[in-house]
Amino acid sequence: MADTQPEVPSPLHAALSELYANIQRDEPTMANALKNACQQMGGGIVWYGSAASGWSGQLNGHSGDLSNSISAAVTEVYSALAAVSPTCSVAEARTQELILSGRLS
Repeated sequence: MADTQPEVPSPLHAALSELYANIQRDEPTMANALKNACQQMGGGIVWYGSAASGWSGQLNGHSGDLSNSISAAVTEVYSALAAVSPTCSVAEARTQELILSGRLS
């Protein structure tokens, strides 16, 4: 007869699920955070001239970088979530709780 321990919900999986739901919900807002400033700068509404054009180009670049970074973060959290079983042993759940609380690294 095999000695099996009861499985319980994984605290790490639950935390990653919550993080994934939150980051996925907020992704459009975060990814587009600089779009309004880019439109105002690009349209010459806020500032105009050669310095403004250069700064506007940099701002557009930063906006694209931000959008890419947010998408990468969503993908990274999804990958981490997919790698963690939704259930684990009681002992593993305790360890995960310690890690999540910062008391164990």
